[in-house]
Amino acid sequence: MARRRKKVRPTIAIDQRAFAGESEPRSRSKKTEASPLCRPSPMAWVASHGVFLFVLLAAMAYAYWPTLQWVAENWIREPDYSHGWIVLPLALSIALARRDSFPGISSGGVCWSGLWLVGFAIAVRVVGRLIYADFMDAWSFVFLIGGCVWVVFGRAALVWSIPAIAFLFFAIPIPYQAESLLSFQLQGVATAISTAGLRVIGQPAVAEGHLIWVGAEKLNIEPACSGLRIFVGLMATAYYFAAVSARNWGDRLVLILSVIPVALVANSTRIVATGWLYQWTQSADLRHAIHDYSGLLMIPLGFALMYAVYWYWSTVYRPLEQVVARDFLQPA
Repeated sequence: MARRRKKVRPTIAIDQRAFAGESEPRSRSKKTEASPLCRPSPMAWVASHGVFLFVLLAAMAYAYWPTLQWVAENWIREPDYSHGWIVLPLALSIALARRDSFPGISSGGVCWSGLWLVGFAIAVRVVGRLIYADFMDAWSFVFLIGGCVWVVFGRAALVWSIPAIAFLFFAIPIPYQAESLLSFQLQGVATAISTAGLRVIGQPAVAEGHLIWVGAEKLNIEPACSGLRIFVGLMATAYYFAAVSARNWGDRLVLILSVIPVALVANSTRIVATGWLYQWTQSADLRHAIHDYSGLLMIPLGFALMYAVYWYWSTVYRPLEQVVARDFLQPA
């Protein structure tokens, strides 16, 4: 009588590195290269390179002094860009908030590959001068800062500093053509939303172009009332929070996109309140005060709504804690 053969169950070899959360070793034929980065003490680096850094900054300031004067004049003259004075401190605070993720600087000295970005900045400035575009001249200064960071500190440091350097664009006035087009579109949207809001609260409002008739009263939605100022300010605020936040890119994108409805709601609320209060007084001085103070109150309202969006999204969509298999293993 033939014997039955015992079935042998196949055994599965389990790599303990998988439970420890480690990745498989790379092929031996590929040699891993050491990262040519170092993290010296900031004070020690400034002490050893202070003269070079001072000469570099002085040369940049001398070359771009007329451009910097033009930008500062816009901060003083145009209310839409009055926030420009705090852009540089906020950009430095972005870099300070992200200092723990700083990869280090190149230990091989000057990174000559960064000269192409310096050359691009020079080309942008030359084109801007040829076509009399002051905003391109200011843009080239930001590109030049990025190129200098690449040359002095290395490519990894440039990638790390991009959020802070890009924030400097908020200090530069928008090109006139783009500003006019954006302001015109915002005027139309603000007129439509404000007209609907006045009707909701019982006012006989009718829109006619960029005018709102509230009974016999006429509200003119001028370019200064388009909401461009609050839009630019909220966009800078949203970018700042997104840059310093530890959330994923999806959450940051939601925060930035929420600027559009928040700015429209804040500006339309101001117009609705102004139109409603105008019905209670005929004094020109009092109406002028209502117009001015409603414009001032619009700014904290917009920031409060922006913070409400940030708080709601951070509360409802909390980041999940990531665990690996080794967290469940008990030592023998």
